[in-house]
Amino acid sequence: MKREYLPKSNRRFAKSLQTCLNELKKSWKDLDKLSKLNENWEKVIGLELSKQCKPLKIEKKILTVAVNHPQWRQALTYNKHKLKETIDKLGIYLDEIKIIQNYEAITINKKDINPKSVWDNHPNRIINQNTIACKFCNSPTPEGEILRWGKCTFCWRKNN
Repeated sequence: MKREYLPKSNRRFAKSLQTCLNELKKSWKDLDKLSKLNENWEKVIGLELSKQCKPLKIEKKILTVAVNHPQWRQALTYNKHKLKETIDKLGIYLDEIKIIQNYEAITINKKDINPKSVWDNHPNRIINQNTIACKFCNSPTPEGEILRWGKCTFCWRKNN
């Protein structure tokens, strides 16, 4: 048979079987971490927020979380550092948390939403946070900001 009629071989570099098996083992470890995170998701993120978002995947130490609504996405984005610390306590060490909008992941019935209760329980509300007076400008500041930067956001932005 003439060589010109044979299919051209794929010129990619082949990986050894051992390399393929090692990559498969690494992906299983990520699946184990994701499974452990799913089991503890309500404890990690809270009851209300666990209904609004879910962890999708862990790849290369990056957790991807799908969120139903922009307000919850924003709340999670502002609290990534706290979420990462909580997940670290489970023994799952991440480099980054990626938060994406996922309209298909809606798990609640829209008729059950009470806008007043959503507003009252929103994580960014000062009423829901312990406030402390900023040492520099004496304005009321969420405790988390003081713990993170040692001052309120406005004083921090002036100096940076």
